[in-house]
Amino acid sequence: MLGIDLRITSVKVVEIERKDGSYVLKNWGMTEVPYALIDKHPQLEDAKADALGKLVASNKIAARSAVVVAAGSDTIVKVFSLAELPRSEAADAIKWKFAEEISYPAEEAIISFYPLPKGEVFTEKTDYLAACVNRNFFLETQYILNKAGLKLAGITVLPDALRELYREEISKPDEKIASIIYMGKRSTNISIYRHGLFEFNRELTLGGENITRAMSGILVSPEGQVEVSPEEAERIKVEYGLPLDLEHFPKIGEIPLSQLQAMVRPALEKVQSEVARTFEYYKGLTGEGAVGKIILTGGSSLTPNLKEFLSAGLGAPIITPEPFPKLDPRLAAALGAALTGGRSINLLPEEIKFPWAALSRKLLKPQYIVSAFAGFLALIYLFFWLRAFGLHRELAYINGKMDQYRPRLARLDAIEKATQEEERKKLTIKTFEQNRSQMPAVFEEISRLIPSSVIINNLSVTIAEVHVWGAAFRKDEAAETTLSRFVLGLSRSPLFEAVKLVQAAKNYDYATEAFNFELLAKIRKQ
Repeated sequence: MLGIDLRITSVKVVEIERKDGSYVLKNWGMTEVPYALIDKHPQLEDAKADALGKLVASNKIAARSAVVVAAGSDTIVKVFSLAELPRSEAADAIKWKFAEEISYPAEEAIISFYPLPKGEVFTEKTDYLAACVNRNFFLETQYILNKAGLKLAGITVLPDALRELYREEISKPDEKIASIIYMGKRSTNISIYRHGLFEFNRELTLGGENITRAMSGILVSPEGQVEVSPEEAERIKVEYGLPLDLEHFPKIGEIPLSQLQAMVRPALEKVQSEVARTFEYYKGLTGEGAVGKIILTGGSSLTPNLKEFLSAGLGAPIITPEPFPKLDPRLAAALGAALTGGRSINLLPEEIKFPWAALSRKLLKPQYIVSAFAGFLALIYLFFWLRAFGLHRELAYINGKMDQYRPRLARLDAIEKATQEEERKKLTIKTFEQNRSQMPAVFEEISRLIPSSVIINNLSVTIAEVHVWGAAFRKDEAAETTLSRFVLGLSRSPLFEAVKLVQAAKNYDYATEAFNFELLAKIRKQ
């Protein structure tokens, strides 16, 4: 099986094969097409097809079936909670949920989903990992692979591919929440997993190239001006790393390292800030704790000192594991796609994934099946007539027995109903007395936890739950951070459980930054 990464201007391909019960990396190759083609079609697709064909030929890649990884603005990956539904009805429900978020018509969307395992807490709903891409993406991808002489076996998404690649690492019992950050040249993908299962994803338009551009420019030294070109900045970044600890950073010609450090630091802090905001948003959205472990991969993970800088700012250990010996992290997305094999998320159209269904529709024409259908109906009628005759006899026998026991069953039923009603009354009185005594503590706890920059517009309290409507304002920190801190405080309180941020929307009626919000929390039974 082949795994292919064609995101932005990348062309990366890996070939894996199964040996002795495990997969081994057999061949690989990677290149890039000119960035100037990014908005030119079909020139971009033609260039990628030519580059892919050359990689396959030059690296003697034998496999022809490939799974391609998708990511970017037109690719959405989310978790939806739905009631138990047949698969066809679940597909319709998920498609309409995606229709509220995509920028293209719902008819052009291709979706794929699968149910996630249920947790330890019983729930009537099922969580589905779902993904959506524009049909144009499929057509462009199919065109590239066909022109390169390959067969498109599946389209997966980056979070699912990385989960497959690092499954063992993110499923370890010592860490509840883990994140995989794929930092490439022009984009960064952040995925969060709980107990090894996907929870949240965000794509940033920041990458290693932003750091390179920040390190390039004109610097002033005692000997005069020194110009660092983008090519020179990339060489410094790759060979020496980021100029963070100047005492141990090697001297590079006449380049003033303190100025180089000052130039690159805002770009690094921007990346760090966006990752931290993503983690905070996830915490506020789900009420979960902090990310305990981060896996950094992608080409930028090779940059010396980057891992240490991000780890210090995010307050979590960052590792760069190698699921395959001497794995180049730039191939992580393609390798993960190959490992999925299109078995979980597969964003091919239904008529491509299930060609037999289309064939069946062609064959099942009225002129061929009328006679067979009539005979089938006759057999069904005979079967049910015989079955009904047998059931009628059995029913007559059972009714005779029921007539004998009916008075006794009626008395037992009346006694059982009276007993259940009495128990229900006792339980209701006991529950009401216990919860009524909690009300003062509930109001006192809310007053203690609410930040000074949060106002409550409406508060509804019952014996079972607290419903809060209000607004969070910017004061010493971002409004959304204040709101996240409020939600986290309620989640940690011993009086509340199942704290949920129902909705949050930016309010433009105020001069300062503000967010309207709605919270719902269950009152913990004492």
